[in-house]
Amino acid sequence: MKRVLLVLVFLACCLGAQAQGGFAQVEKEYKLFDFQFNAKRMEFGLNVGQAGSFSPYADFALGANLLVNGFYVDFLASDPQHKYSRTSDTKWNDHVAFCINAGYQIPILKWLRVMPLIGYAQTNDGITDASVTIWEVDEYSSDTYHPYKVTRGSRSHYFNYGGGLSIQPCKWFSINLIATNNALYGGVGVDLITIARTR
Repeated sequence: MKRVLLVLVFLACCLGAQAQGGFAQVEKEYKLFDFQFNAKRMEFGLNVGQAGSFSPYADFALGANLLVNGFYVDFLASDPQHKYSRTSDTKWNDHVAFCINAGYQIPILKWLRVMPLIGYAQTNDGITDASVTIWEVDEYSSDTYHPYKVTRGSRSHYFNYGGGLSIQPCKWFSINLIATNNALYGGVGVDLITIARTR
């Protein structure tokens, strides 16, 4: 939340500078707040971090992100702690945390964007039944895991909010750093349009 407030203060200062006339020269030199930087950019990437942050449900989580012309959406989810355990004939008390967020990237500079985000988060308790093993086999790989059943009445729902920074070190990809009231994570997005143009 503090980061979101810092971004808002920064934007207010910039608008104040514009009102005093000094902002025009800086904007011309550095192309501040040029929303053309968002045009014709489509990224897809992966996220890694912590879901359920600032709660007893905090755990390692994976997810994905999508960016289209500045509009950003992502999700992050943690698995039950004993989903892939090699132990059998045991039932574990586990939990899961999940969040999905959406927002828009505001281009501060060509290589730097801020992202206000809002979304939904959930945590729940449940049982991982290690006495049952599920096998998934396809042409290229095989996977085994134990089923997880949510305990009735344990789901908690949250309004998720926060913000992030998106840094574009080159035209091929972006690095995202995000903090919300229910998750802390980062990710990488690859620009599919730029890759397609080079072929």
